[in-house]
Amino acid sequence: MRKLPIIFLSLIIIVGLTAVFSTQIAAENPAIASINTEELFQVHPAIENMQMELQEKQMEMMADLEDADEEEAMMMQEQMQMELQELQEELLDEAFAEIEADVGSIAADLGYDVVIDPQGVVAGADYLDLVDITEEVLEQL
Repeated sequence: MRKLPIIFLSLIIIVGLTAVFSTQIAAENPAIASINTEELFQVHPAIENMQMELQEKQMEMMADLEDADEEEAMMMQEQMQMELQELQEELLDEAFAEIEADVGSIAADLGYDVVIDPQGVVAGADYLDLVDITEEVLEQL
C-alpha cells in the first residue's frame, strides 16, 4: 500500500513537470534534476495534514459506532470503510497536486526544466547527469 502512493507521486511529478515545462523541454539540453519522492512524501506537510484529517474522521466514525447496537454497527462499518476510502483518495489527490506544485515551483526557481525520481527510470539512469534537489525542496517546505 505504501509503494502505490510513492509510484503515483513519481508519475504525477514526471507528467506534471513535463507538461508545465513542455516549451523548455523542446530546448536541446533541458536541465534535469532528481528528487527522492519517498523522502519527500514522508515529510511534506500536505501528507501530514491528510493523515491527520483521515485520523480525525476515523475517530468521529468510531464514536458513532459506540452508540449503535451490534447489527447496526456492522452495517455502519461497511459504509464507513467506503467513506474513509473515498476520503483518502480525495485527500491523496489534493496532497499530490500540492506536492507537484511545490516541486515544480522550487525546481523552476533552481533553474531545472524536468524533475524525475531516479527510481522511476526503467533503464538508462546511469547515463543521466542528475543533480539531486531533494534537500533544497525539503528546506523550502
